[in-house]
Amino acid sequence: METEKHPIPRYRRADTPPPMRVTERDWCILEAIHAFDGLLSFSQIQRLFFTCKSQCERRMMLLYQHKYVNRPTFDERRRISEMIYWLDKRGAEIVASLEGTSIQNFSWRKEPRWFQVEHDLAVNHFRMDLMEACRAAPDINLETWVPESEFWAYPDRVTYTYFDREMKRNIRPDGFFILNTGNHRIRYLLEIDRSTEDNPRFLREKVLPGLAYIRDKAYETRFGHRSGRWLVVTTGERRLRNMLQQARKGDAKGLFYFTTYDRLNVNSILQSPIWQRADRSDPVPLLFLD
Repeated sequence: METEKHPIPRYRRADTPPPMRVTERDWCILEAIHAFDGLLSFSQIQRLFFTCKSQCERRMMLLYQHKYVNRPTFDERRRISEMIYWLDKRGAEIVASLEGTSIQNFSWRKEPRWFQVEHDLAVNHFRMDLMEACRAAPDINLETWVPESEFWAYPDRVTYTYFDREMKRNIRPDGFFILNTGNHRIRYLLEIDRSTEDNPRFLREKVLPGLAYIRDKAYETRFGHRSGRWLVVTTGERRLRNMLQQARKGDAKGLFYFTTYDRLNVNSILQSPIWQRADRSDPVPLLFLD
């Protein structure tokens, strides 16, 4: 137990950690870290598994001290908005065994991509809001989620035309998922945008290759269909308007949906009219069907 004379260090491991027994919830936490592309924040772990902050703090401290998870050093922690966790080797061994494979054949994130931690956490927030919203809607099922790491490991490459010039680009969305409403299976590709400055290259780098990908044989081979929608979540109204303008130049019609972080939450993500399309003046819900 932690005492005043021998406190447990926060940013390094104790020579003699307090005793612990690995529980089924611990297994679920380790599996979730892996499933969310190898990284979860403290608040995200609490949201998924705990109702009490102090319980979450105690459990994550034990998992860290016993080398099931890793977390930032003091200097690393100062550069990010909140505490984060990723698998350490003992945790990876447990998840590998739960998946029926050996640690030698198990692929896992051994360290965060420090330059985009905030981006990765934003993707997690979107996914959690979506999961929670689908659980609350009995007629909507989140059928699958393909994380960004899959597209980095195995990217699809498309060819498209920009001002009569042939261009090629690897497609790496921040996630892919399917919503099943019973009558429809709708495919979505996610783009999380955290920049605050207008991007004059959005047409060339996102819209045109994104449209080409949905129409490409590689997309059909990977997902079994040539239909889909790109979802872009961005920082503010000015940047959204700029993106909409460029989407209209690319004749994106109903294949690009845009919204901002301040509009997005569990209650609005699915059925509230918070998404802007290039071919409509009024916002529409995510499940809007033409």
